[in-house]
Amino acid sequence: MEKSAEALFRATLHDLANVLGGVRGIVELNPPGQPVNARDHARLTAVVEEGVATLERCRHLVLATLPEAGLEPGAAWRQTLGEELAPLGVLFRCQFELGYQGDPRWDRWPGRLLRGYVRAVTRQVLPGARPPVMAITGGAADDGWWLRWSPVPLLPESLAPGSEDRPMDVAARWAARVGAYLGASAAMEGGALLVRVPAPGPDGSPGENR
Repeated sequence: MEKSAEALFRATLHDLANVLGGVRGIVELNPPGQPVNARDHARLTAVVEEGVATLERCRHLVLATLPEAGLEPGAAWRQTLGEELAPLGVLFRCQFELGYQGDPRWDRWPGRLLRGYVRAVTRQVLPGARPPVMAITGGAADDGWWLRWSPVPLLPESLAPGSEDRPMDVAARWAARVGAYLGASAAMEGGALLVRVPAPGPDGSPGENR
């Protein structure tokens, strides 16, 4: 087995073991013969949804495919993003505030592709930040997009430039894969993580019909 394939396989097993461990923990702590309470039901649903996201990322990584990147109106894109971030909010007891700053004429975003990237990056920053509220603000112009996560105390190792040999979970590998495709750059700026995504080249990918 090639080294990269083995690393992905190990990361997948590790992440799915965590998912199953989370489900088992919730079930075992629930009083026998009693229905799962609302709080644990929400946690259980969040754990399963994150497990499904892990499997979807693995499928794309193995097949070397990417989700759709067709542009979507900003309001609808952020609403869907909020729904997709909800499981992380439950697991890390965090609320998300999504906003837009900039000219409304440019408020169109690369669909599932960029949403999946944002979700994977958010999964990297939450363990170190642990904020009650995480603000994710975006902006767009003719030269591309930017996204800002706040508060973030430091740049996660998985997002820093460096050796591909460092341990990374599936979400980190997905952020690296999509980030490289988008040409995204991440840096710390005043207690926040700032990611810039340049506008597409002449071939129109990924921001086709911008």
